[in-house]
Amino acid sequence: MRTILIVGFLFLFVFSGQVLAEPIAKHLIDAEPGEALLFDAEKWFQDHPIEKGKIARAETVFKSPRVQVVFFRFKGAPLGRHIHTQVDELVYVVKGRGEQYVNGKWLPIKAGDFHTSPRGVAHGGRTAGDEELWMILFFTEPLPPGGDRAMIE
Repeated sequence: MRTILIVGFLFLFVFSGQVLAEPIAKHLIDAEPGEALLFDAEKWFQDHPIEKGKIARAETVFKSPRVQVVFFRFKGAPLGRHIHTQVDELVYVVKGRGEQYVNGKWLPIKAGDFHTSPRGVAHGGRTAGDEELWMILFFTEPLPPGGDRAMIE
């Protein structure tokens, strides 16, 4: 009897590794895409130019009930001062130079800068001349359908 128990435990121990390699809680996955990804942001931006005749390109690359991640690039026209009525916005500048409206002032921004804007706080962005700004935007929680931006000017 003891031999059967030992063999049984060894069997469970050896073959449980395959079970552990799978997501432990598949029922918890509620994101799009539903797998872990690694992005080369610079390559992504190079492969996704602004369409002819437009001033910006924005694409959601990850979304769950808790966060939305958008790769965003623009040039030329300013985004204008605005607030978000339902979400916080976090901005990481990947490439380029421009200005970000922060606490009532337009401040210079460059690659590597990180900007936070809580819900209800005025913010905005503009590029430096003809230079493009490449940014990664994080919205917590995801934007509602149609967005939640309220323009100030």
